[in-house]
Formats: sequence, C-alpha cells, structure tokens
Amino acid sequence: MTAVCFLSVLQVHAIQRGDRVAILPFENHSDFPGTWDLSRGLPEQLAASLQQTLDLVVVPFDSVTSKTDTAGPLTTDQYRSIGEALGADLVLTGNILDFSIKRFSVGNPFVAGYASYTTLVDLEIRLLRTFPGATRVESFRGKAEEAADDLGLTLLGKPSQSGAVHKQLNDVPFGGTVFSATLIGKATHRSLQQIVDGLATRILNETVALKARPRILSLEGRSGFVNLGIADKMEPGHRFLVRSHIDSQIVGAIQIIAPLAEHLSQIRVTEGEQDIRENDLLRAPRGR
Repeated sequence: MTAVCFLSVLQVHAIQRGDRVAILPFENHSDFPGTWDLSRGLPEQLAASLQQTLDLVVVPFDSVTSKTDTAGPLTTDQYRSIGEALGADLVLTGNILDFSIKRFSVGNPFVAGYASYTTLVDLEIRLLRTFPGATRVESFRGKAEEAADDLGLTLLGKPSQSGAVHKQLNDVPFGGTVFSATLIGKATHRSLQQIVDGLATRILNETVALKARPRILSLEGRSGFVNLGIADKMEPGHRFLVRSHIDSQIVGAIQIIAPLAEHLSQIRVTEGEQDIRENDLLRAPRGR
C-alpha cells in the first residue's frame, strides 16, 4: 500500500485581477453628526479605487443593498451567502471606527481668536472569499489624520473662510471635488488608499505563476489536475482560461479546487467540459 502525503495550505486570499467583488454597506460606529450616508459613500469611494488600480470588477452597490436589507448584524456565513448570490469571488465588509472633525480654539472669539480643525478617519475592512470551504477572514486597516496647515483667524465672532467651509460640509456632495479638498476629504482618501495598498499586496502575480507553461495534467469529466500548486501561490477559487495546445484557441475555463503539492492542484472545469484536453495550456483570466 502506497501512502500519499499532501501539503496543507494556509489560505491567504490572493486576489486575481478580474475577480468580482461585492462591497457591503459599512457598519458606522462613528459619532459623526453630519447628513452624509457614510455607510454607502465610503464603500462607493473604495469601489472606484479598486476598479481603477487593481482591475477588480465591483458589483453595483444597488445590487448589493438589495441582498443586505436585513435588520441586525450578519454572520460571516451570511456575508459569504450574499457574495455567492451576487456571483462575487470576494466580499468586503467594513467598520467605520472613527470619522470626526474636531475644532480647537485659542483666545476669545468675540475679541480676537484663532481656530483650527483636526480630522480623523479610521476604517477597518474584512476580506472574505466565497469559494466553498474558504474560512479565513483577513482584515485591513486605514487610518489617517489631517490638520489645518494654518490657524483660521476669527475676529469679533465672525468665522473665517476656513471655518465657514467646515460648518457648511452638509452642503458638500460626499466624494466630489469640493469634498476632496476639505480636511475630512483628504483624511478619507488617505485612509482608503491605505486599504487599497493593503489589498494590492494580495494580488496574485500571474506572470510568475504562469511562467512554467502550466497545463492540464489529467481530466475526467469536470474534475482534473494541473501543474500549478502551493509553490505557485495557488489558492482555492483561482480561475484560469484554457487554450488548446494544438491551435492556441481558448476552449474553456477551470477553477482551482485545492492545491495539493508544490506544483499540483485539483481543479474543476467551469466552461468547455467537452473541449478541454490533457496538455491544454492555462492563461490568466484578464477581462473575464
């Protein structure tokens, strides 16, 4: 009897360019008194950055909210179920830990005084993969603080231009050009950029993974094996297009089920079951 030993894999949520991601409304734990809908506005700002910089496909926010109209907090399994229902590979949830504007004054404002503002945006994001069997939840933090470059001068109790801008923030569209120029806008963008930078470290380097001419080793029905594995940073859920080893035409697509060894993974065919053959080659699923 022959014993076969498979290496175990720690899921680290490598993200593929082209992955479909659902960003759920953020839980707002801040005491910000303004009228902005932060639970929606911040996810939408994050979505725009992910599409532009990481080439991710973001599920429209209205589609997401149609699945999340539930009272009370959701469990991790419920988050994954929502992602699956939306056809997403990844789910991002978030907590708004702090979103604040603080005013500091020195002197008597009715004679001559100075005022300055400090803003703080503190966000925590959780990343979940919807692939069956995926259990790891990974967190990313974005925290940024901004202060006025100079103190706003107040004479006879009349607010300076800087003070007026901050008092009228409710009239500023969230996420727009004017918002971006405010102190809270700058802190927001820096906080979100930290999160995007963190997620960027999880992008799979497909050039490295595919340099060894990965191919279909064997196939029976929709199940088979490929010569990509743990050493190639494969994880359950990763997808690849399949092109014929005869004429290089795209003939289907596969998904990694489980990395089993350094250069071996179990796969399932997601498209082209009748057309994929042994020795067919894999390529990155850009633009899927």
